[in-house]
Amino acid sequence: MKTLNKQQKEIRSAFANFVVGKISEAEARSLGLNINDGKALIPKNIAEEIIGYVEQENILRKYGKVVKVTGNLNYPVLTGDSNIKVDVHSKERDTNAIEVNEIGLTAELLSPVEFDSMSIIKKKFLKLSPVSVSDLIVEVMKKAYLEKEIDYMFNGTNEEALNTGSLFNKAKVFTSAATEPVAIIKEMKNTPSSKVMNRSRWVINKAALKYVEDLILPNGEPVLKTIETTEGGAKYLILGYPADLSDVVKGSTDTGSVFYFGDFSSFVIQENSTGLEVETKYEMAGDYILQNEVGFKLYNLLDGKLVYSEKEPTVFRMEV
Repeated sequence: MKTLNKQQKEIRSAFANFVVGKISEAEARSLGLNINDGKALIPKNIAEEIIGYVEQENILRKYGKVVKVTGNLNYPVLTGDSNIKVDVHSKERDTNAIEVNEIGLTAELLSPVEFDSMSIIKKKFLKLSPVSVSDLIVEVMKKAYLEKEIDYMFNGTNEEALNTGSLFNKAKVFTSAATEPVAIIKEMKNTPSSKVMNRSRWVINKAALKYVEDLILPNGEPVLKTIETTEGGAKYLILGYPADLSDVVKGSTDTGSVFYFGDFSSFVIQENSTGLEVETKYEMAGDYILQNEVGFKLYNLLDGKLVYSEKEPTVFRMEV
């Protein structure tokens, strides 16, 4: 966390004091906090810290496109079909309001929903100093939010947070006729168009890493190469293309080897430009108050979808 100036520390302390109930809504407003229907707009420097952490850990934010939109507005993402008329469908909308234009571009709408995550802290920790409490609250909130956001964007299979545009749901399923592992991986790599291949990379789970780590090409070169780095950790290449390893990548089974390959800049994330809100929950499902716990519910207007033309899929998924 970067060094805070005096004003930022005061706002941080006021934020912590309000969300744990040590000061009233009126006092919080007088100290510069924005309160709306019991939800506190998270101060800019704290929101930046939370989103900064999420951006660092969620590779779809790193490689995709993030757009900031004020309020609950739909953001159209254009795909490059030509001479083809496709009606625009959006599960969240009752009508198809966007028409295909004369040059054949089609549009898919991002429709932000009120996305939330719950963090829980034992009450005994709230007796610390205001600055320590704010640090603790921010730490648990950003980790809880990351876990939910990254699962929503990668998998999107949770009944309470379904995402038809997630990588798992939207990436084009690749099935190989080959049976030999090296041939399967090479065929998948060669499936996208040349334009997509030029911007492509792999995203894999640990099982997939094990699948490729002992594979050898006919010329004696390994399929998987490890790149030396001074940043810590390992960097990988699979058939010359960079590969990111992530535990959040899931398949139909817990042991499946899952490979994504393609251009991840086609994953588009829309979020509210006005920032994040938080609400303190003393009584909810689970009855936190009886367990000497306090819940912090963080809200964000968010959507994240993989968007591509059916004529040129940008990301492929394979499970072995």
